[in-house]
Amino acid sequence: MEALASGRAVSEIDFDIIFTSRLVRAKQTALIAMTQSRFKRVPVIVRGGFHGRGKTGDANRLRLRDAAAKALKHASCHMVPVYADPALNERCYGDLQGLSKEAATKEFGEETVMKWRRSYDTRPPHGESLKDTAARSVRFFKSTIIPRLQEHRNVLIVAHGNVLRCIIAHLAGFSEMEMLQLQIVTALPYAYTYDGGTFAECRALPPLDPNRNDEDQQGVPLGISSVFKTGDINSLI
Repeated sequence: MEALASGRAVSEIDFDIIFTSRLVRAKQTALIAMTQSRFKRVPVIVRGGFHGRGKTGDANRLRLRDAAAKALKHASCHMVPVYADPALNERCYGDLQGLSKEAATKEFGEETVMKWRRSYDTRPPHGESLKDTAARSVRFFKSTIIPRLQEHRNVLIVAHGNVLRCIIAHLAGFSEMEMLQLQIVTALPYAYTYDGGTFAECRALPPLDPNRNDEDQQGVPLGISSVFKTGDINSLI
């Protein structure tokens, strides 16, 4: 339901490239959200990610990538490529992975667990700090996402709370403390325009309730984003 709602929220945007993490739930969210697009583009997952760094010698993976490329090039309907990349994976919590908060607290102690979870640069055993997550996700954003925006493409990123927190904090110029305090609402899109040099947060469309009429929904907040800049735009993320 959340994936459908987020898809309705951005259904008026013609995305022509999608990036997700490698986690199945992110890919599924992207595919489900795109069913709500009024442009009816069919999402196609391209194996190996945008840069084609698949497993060396994996012939089946290469065949799947080639088939997706041919489908995108010769399809009779509108398609949109979906590229998965580990740089957008959720933060790795190492030895805390898979443990409930109660189980982790029992094993490591409440104070230690809270420090691992809430600190910016402290890693849990065999895991990542938020600083580590920010380094890889923002590096990917700069090296791969921004060049696509400079090509005047509308980009959809489907990832996870900590990764999106890092990218949004980067765009907003937040401090480390502000990043830690930033709360990401599940399935409520953040939208940014890009003019070739700067980003501006813009209003996210609401996931309208199909069971209510337009008059009932007048005055309903359009999301947690607000308008910082208006005018012509080249690209949107």
